[in-house]
Amino acid sequence: MLKKKLGAETLTFFHFLRDRLGYVSFYVLNLIIALVIVKLSLLEKSIDIETNYFIYIAIISFVLLLLYCFISYVRQKPFFDQFHHALNDKDLHALIKIDHAITYEQKQFYKLCLVSYNDYLQKLHQYEAQQKQAYYFTNRWTHQMKTPLSVMQLLIQEENNWSKEELLEHMEEEIVKLTDGMQMMLSTIRLQKFELDFSIQQVPLIALIRSLLHEKRKTFIRYHLFPKLETGQDEIWVESDKKWLTFVLEQLLNNALKYSQAASTESKYITITVTSSEKGTKIEIKDEGIGIKKEDVPRVFDAFFTGENGRKLRESTGMGLYLAKHICDKLKHNITIDSKENCGTTVAIHFPPRTDYYDVLQNKESFK
Repeated sequence: MLKKKLGAETLTFFHFLRDRLGYVSFYVLNLIIALVIVKLSLLEKSIDIETNYFIYIAIISFVLLLLYCFISYVRQKPFFDQFHHALNDKDLHALIKIDHAITYEQKQFYKLCLVSYNDYLQKLHQYEAQQKQAYYFTNRWTHQMKTPLSVMQLLIQEENNWSKEELLEHMEEEIVKLTDGMQMMLSTIRLQKFELDFSIQQVPLIALIRSLLHEKRKTFIRYHLFPKLETGQDEIWVESDKKWLTFVLEQLLNNALKYSQAASTESKYITITVTSSEKGTKIEIKDEGIGIKKEDVPRVFDAFFTGENGRKLRESTGMGLYLAKHICDKLKHNITIDSKENCGTTVAIHFPPRTDYYDVLQNKESFK
């Protein structure tokens, strides 16, 4: 109803004059004052001119003013007609078709419409891309979550074939997969509003890594893998968001565990090296797994890319490294990967000595 009301009337000459009533009134008032002053001046000099002449001058001047306004109205009417059409048109493309701007204000208004329209399109495309990505990820994630559920159901059906310890061990393994999958889904959702879930603090890196290794100790034992933490210091503090950094390290450790246990049944090491210098702090997580093909390495941070390894294991969503990269970019950390097929993979995170989070904090304030 509001849209119809706004676009119900086209611009008429009466509307045009009404919008300029102040200018016309001011012009008429100045004209009357000027004529009165001239009349009094002439009377003071004993020069008498009939009042009719002054009336004629006023009428001619007013007619010329109306003529000027009418010419201006004719010149600007195409712009207002296009604007009226844009109000009634449901397609926003009509905004950028306004091409008869005459005055400076109209040209600036058209620029504003163009900038706003382009900004709208950009945000619309971003939203559509996010929706498409969310749909695709949810679809793949749902299928992946069905696997541990199916395994657990099968274990329950065949519980007589397993000892109590074996059954609990297998159930726990599947529960860990479900927990990791749920955590990835929640982090993917929260990442869309990263600025609202963001808190920079001094994080004890060595303690955080030890805690993660302790949590995954059963998985290491189950896969016959051994973690090895190498560092020359008792503790190293970095500036980051503890929750998001924990998620990134979990994803990297999960990948190292997944692709190391797929390499062979032999015992292997996953080495975490932490070094600190004037250039910053660096974490390296190195596994001795199946590695990544050379042609796949440049794409491992792309969303939904699983590569040859993902097709082999059929458990990869292609989102783990993508989320890790996305979060590291938000946190101003640099993440790199180096891998060689059948030799293992090394993922490194570099923390610069000083990080400016001003732009992220500004985005956080804009949501308040």
